[in-house]
Amino acid sequence: MCSVEVRGRLDWILFLTMASAWALNYPLSKIALGYVDPFQLTFLRFAAALPFMAALMPRSARPLRGLRSNLLVALFGALDLLAASLLWFMGERYTTPSVASIIIYTYPVLITAMGSAILGERMGRRRASGIALGFLGIALVFSSDVRVYGALGPLLLLGAALSFSAAAILYRKCLIGEDFARVNFYHVAFAALMAAALVSVTGPPSPPALMGLLPVLIVMSFPGTAVAYTIYVYLYSRHEVTEVAPYLFLVPALSVILSYLVLGVAITPVELAGFLPLAAGIYLSSLKR
Repeated sequence: MCSVEVRGRLDWILFLTMASAWALNYPLSKIALGYVDPFQLTFLRFAAALPFMAALMPRSARPLRGLRSNLLVALFGALDLLAASLLWFMGERYTTPSVASIIIYTYPVLITAMGSAILGERMGRRRASGIALGFLGIALVFSSDVRVYGALGPLLLLGAALSFSAAAILYRKCLIGEDFARVNFYHVAFAALMAAALVSVTGPPSPPALMGLLPVLIVMSFPGTAVAYTIYVYLYSRHEVTEVAPYLFLVPALSVILSYLVLGVAITPVELAGFLPLAAGIYLSSLKR
């Protein structure tokens, strides 16, 4: 009984660490995109994360066995990292960060529905209510600055959410039997290679831009990518997607707090009110069905 409780507490700590690291990427990406374009940032973030990932878990760099495993992990990287990141960066150009966060964080809603439909996972009334409350909280948190400039931005952002959701389903359906550390390392490595091909077309960043970007890049690539994605894939190797999804609502909520601390963006009373249904939703989702 004790070991189960300890594992539960450990997973909570991992959830919070992952959410905090990803949330920090939101204000940092705004700074980083002042130095490089989205293609360059995507490549640099993933490429710089690989040495950190190998240092965190040395076994992760051992080669994957078999063509099928390599192809599935490459597809996982293309959906989970490359497509989702580029669609997010491009979609945000056509709308506000508020709208971007709301649409991207339809992800927990989408993945819960896909997990039930494709993987046969049971959602239950409590978890369904928790997902609904969590999304309501996110909508309230970002409702103070909701503006859209045409349909292209929301469509790109919805594509990012769908890509991220499809990646998690692919992992649970086809890669759950593989060592999570190696899957994690190589899905980032394949994404970095694909991003490098895109950068070869658009052109590399200038040396002065790289020097200015370096401190932000280190944070985005170490805690924001190496640590966060190692935890993310580990948690999906242990839990159903419908169990992990509600906790991802923490990411945009924490990004509001970190944007205040890093960029000085004010927190409004409406945003604070949004934390109440968000917290209630996560609590409901954590209860036994």
